[in-house]
Amino acid sequence: MLLPTKYENLNYNVLILGAHTIRYIKKGTNNIEDLFQKLKDKHNIDLDLFFDIITFLWLADIIIYKNYSITLNK
Repeated sequence: MLLPTKYENLNYNVLILGAHTIRYIKKGTNNIEDLFQKLKDKHNIDLDLFFDIITFLWLADIIIYKNYSITLNK
Protein backbone atom coordinates (compact mmCIF):
# COMPACT_ATOMS: atom_id res chain seq x y z
CA MET A 1 0.00 0.00 0.00
CA LEU A 2 2.78 2.44 0.78
CA LEU A 3 5.14 1.51 -2.00
CA PRO A 4 3.54 2.30 -5.34
CA THR A 5 3.28 -0.31 -8.06
CA LYS A 6 3.41 0.47 -11.74
CA TYR A 7 -0.37 0.00 -11.95
CA GLU A 8 -1.26 2.39 -9.13
CA ASN A 9 -2.47 5.92 -9.69
CA LEU A 10 0.09 8.10 -7.90
CA ASN A 11 -2.46 10.85 -7.35
CA TYR A 12 -4.05 8.67 -4.63
CA ASN A 13 -0.87 7.32 -3.02
CA VAL A 14 -0.48 7.93 0.72
CA LEU A 15 3.12 9.14 0.32
CA ILE A 16 2.24 11.70 -2.35
CA LEU A 17 -0.85 12.94 -0.53
CA GLY A 18 1.13 13.04 2.72
CA ALA A 19 3.58 15.42 1.05
CA HIS A 20 0.67 17.64 -0.03
CA THR A 21 -0.70 17.51 3.51
CA ILE A 22 2.63 18.62 4.98
CA ARG A 23 2.76 21.49 2.50
CA TYR A 24 -0.75 22.66 3.49
CA ILE A 25 0.16 22.46 7.18
CA LYS A 26 3.27 24.57 6.54
CA LYS A 27 1.12 27.17 4.78
CA GLY A 28 -1.07 27.51 7.86
CA THR A 29 -3.98 25.08 7.48
CA ASN A 30 -3.94 23.46 10.92
CA ASN A 31 -7.59 22.66 11.61
CA ILE A 32 -8.36 19.04 10.76
CA GLU A 33 -11.67 19.87 9.05
CA ASP A 34 -10.12 22.64 6.94
CA LEU A 35 -7.29 20.34 5.96
CA PHE A 36 -9.72 17.63 4.86
CA GLN A 37 -11.80 20.11 2.85
CA LYS A 38 -8.70 21.45 1.08
CA LEU A 39 -7.49 17.95 0.19
CA LYS A 40 -10.97 16.94 -0.89
CA ASP A 41 -11.36 19.95 -3.15
CA LYS A 42 -7.91 19.87 -4.73
CA HIS A 43 -7.16 16.13 -4.82
CA ASN A 44 -10.63 14.52 -4.73
CA ILE A 45 -10.03 12.20 -1.76
CA ASP A 46 -12.55 10.60 0.58
CA LEU A 47 -12.59 10.50 4.37
CA ASP A 48 -11.07 6.99 4.62
CA LEU A 49 -8.02 8.00 2.58
CA PHE A 50 -7.68 11.21 4.62
CA PHE A 51 -7.54 9.22 7.85
CA ASP A 52 -4.98 6.85 6.28
CA ILE A 53 -2.81 9.88 5.44
CA ILE A 54 -3.16 11.39 8.92
CA THR A 55 -2.44 8.02 10.57
CA PHE A 56 0.64 7.46 8.41
CA LEU A 57 2.03 10.92 9.19
CA TRP A 58 1.31 10.46 12.89
CA LEU A 59 2.93 7.01 13.04
CA ALA A 60 5.99 8.38 11.23
CA ASP A 61 6.14 11.06 13.96
CA ILE A 62 5.83 13.88 11.42
CA ILE A 63 2.66 15.48 12.82
CA ILE A 64 1.12 16.05 16.24
CA TYR A 65 -2.65 15.95 16.68
CA LYS A 66 -4.08 17.86 19.62
CA ASN A 67 -7.50 19.51 20.15
CA TYR A 68 -8.65 19.18 16.51
CA SER A 69 -5.44 20.83 15.37
CA ILE A 70 -2.51 19.34 13.49
CA THR A 71 1.01 20.72 13.74
CA LEU A 72 4.34 19.54 12.44
CA ASN A 73 6.64 17.82 14.89
CA LYS A 74 9.89 19.73 15.35
